[in-house]
Amino acid sequence: TFFEAFLGYFYGMMRDVMGPKRAKRYFPIIGAAACFIFFSNLLTFIPGMSPPTSSLNVTLGCSALVFVLFNFYGIATNGVGYLKHMAGPWLGPAGIPLNILIFIIEIISTCVRPITLSVRLMLNMAVDHLLGGIFLGLFALFVPIPTMLLGIIVVVVQTLVFTLLSSIYIALATEHEEHEHGAHA
Repeated sequence: TFFEAFLGYFYGMMRDVMGPKRAKRYFPIIGAAACFIFFSNLLTFIPGMSPPTSSLNVTLGCSALVFVLFNFYGIATNGVGYLKHMAGPWLGPAGIPLNILIFIIEIISTCVRPITLSVRLMLNMAVDHLLGGIFLGLFALFVPIPTMLLGIIVVVVQTLVFTLLSSIYIALATEHEEHEHGAHA
């Protein structure tokens, strides 16, 4: 029942972000990421254990996988239109320099996504684990329960943020260009 509710929540989030058809298609990657991040972050609550997501290597690996997949999904869904979409709307021959500038900015923005995604997750988990350890050492009798409750909130929020941003990236990469075809005609 827990897994049904847990994974159902993330499927519902994806359905709201990208619609039911694409949510069903891309759910395996988001569901797997949610399970991995949530359960590895719960290792924080075992004394002496550090969550894997407090390491930049792990979070960068997760983010790199999402990066490769959302670009793959975007190209598989839209072909060359995926790259064309990064140049913004066609502004005519006079707007080519602006289209090139928009394309460069979009490429940089797309390449920065996995870095920000991984650093955000890693720093939040590392700081949560560090603060929990400091407070636990200072006030071994009084602070563990509120600190653990705060830790549970951090685990849930970080799982939600990573999967939500990954869902948004996939949704943006796989949206169709129907609305742009009318603009070109």
